[in-house]
Amino acid sequence: MTAHRHAHSLETELRTFRAHRDELIGRARGKYVLIHGEEIVDFFENQTDALTKGFRKFGNNPFLVKLVTEVEVPLNFTMFNVGV
Repeated sequence: MTAHRHAHSLETELRTFRAHRDELIGRARGKYVLIHGEEIVDFFENQTDALTKGFRKFGNNPFLVKLVTEVEVPLNFTMFNVGV
């Protein structure tokens, strides 16, 4: 993971989400999707499970957890301490 990648955190993941948005809505509407880079890793019933899996699998590297909905809901937060 390069410093350049961190400077543009989540650009690739957001692009991956947008590219697969219609497919995701058809497959997993109302669930949380975990995306790392260009990989759609898995779907989860709740945000906590998705975040836990992301931190366990990818550590401090960028990953995206996003609710799959037809309407975008902006949610931004920073997590400094997750007890996983």
